[in-house]
Amino acid sequence: MFASWDECLAHVKETFESDDSSSIHARLRLEAGPAMVWNGKSTADPEYTVVHIASPIAPADKADLLHLAAASEDLPLGALRIMNETVHLHQALPFAGLEAERLDQAIRLAVTEAHALMREI
Repeated sequence: MFASWDECLAHVKETFESDDSSSIHARLRLEAGPAMVWNGKSTADPEYTVVHIASPIAPADKADLLHLAAASEDLPLGALRIMNETVHLHQALPFAGLEAERLDQAIRLAVTEAHALMREI
C-alpha cells in the first residue's frame, strides 16, 4: 500500500514511461496509448481521496457517444468522461489501501479499453 501520494506518483513514474509530470500528475505513454494519472477528490464525495486514471478515445465532436457507451458495456471497468473536449475512459481508485499491483493493472486496463473503444469510432 502506498503511504503517500508522492510514493504512489514515484511508483507510477518508475513503472511507466512518463513524458510530463508535476507533483499531482503524470502523463504516461504505454504501448497501447497514453494515459494521465493524478491525485484528486471523488466527485461523489469531496472528502474521499482517489487516484484518477484517464485515457483518451476521441475528440468529443467526432465520437458517437451512444455507440461508445454501448460498446463500453462489454468492457470490465471504466466510465466515459468528456475532458478538454475529448472523450476519455476514466477510472477512479480509492487511495486508501491502494496497492501497486492493482494500480498498475488499472492503468494498463484503462489504456487497453480506451484503445479498443477508439477502434469502434
